[in-house]
Amino acid sequence: MDSCVIPLRHGGLSLVQTTDFFYPLVEDPYMMGRIACANVLSDLYAMGITECDNMLMLLSVSQSMSEKEREKVTPLMIKGFRDAAEEGGTAVTGGQTVVNPWIIIGGVATVVCQQNEFIMPDSAVVGDVLVLTKPLGTQVAANALEQIKLFSNVKKKK
Repeated sequence: MDSCVIPLRHGGLSLVQTTDFFYPLVEDPYMMGRIACANVLSDLYAMGITECDNMLMLLSVSQSMSEKEREKVTPLMIKGFRDAAEEGGTAVTGGQTVVNPWIIIGGVATVVCQQNEFIMPDSAVVGDVLVLTKPLGTQVAANALEQIKLFSNVKKKK
């Protein structure tokens, strides 16, 4: 399960929270921010939760980028993430930005809700309908592409 469900002590409420992060899948920093945000929120949507109370953004910019590149790419990724969060009916209220060897973007999505407002993935029964929101194997294909790029770079250096 991509989300955690924590029963709270007050009034039958539960805290549902998820975190996810991604390496760049596209060359457009703004679009990558949007994609990352949508993927974080999709973990809640997969549980039938349609409203998110809060989001945090996690951003790692590459130390191999020049300062000029960072100044151009970083605000675009942040804007894409924030715009997608707003379209999803929530807001980014904080997060963390670091310099790292790799570009990584993701976040944390949090909601407090009643137990009848979410569906646990292990509660499916025969006859339930499964709705696929993207083709199966998308992440496997993206990871394979990254490995091919990595392998190509290693071969070129030899």
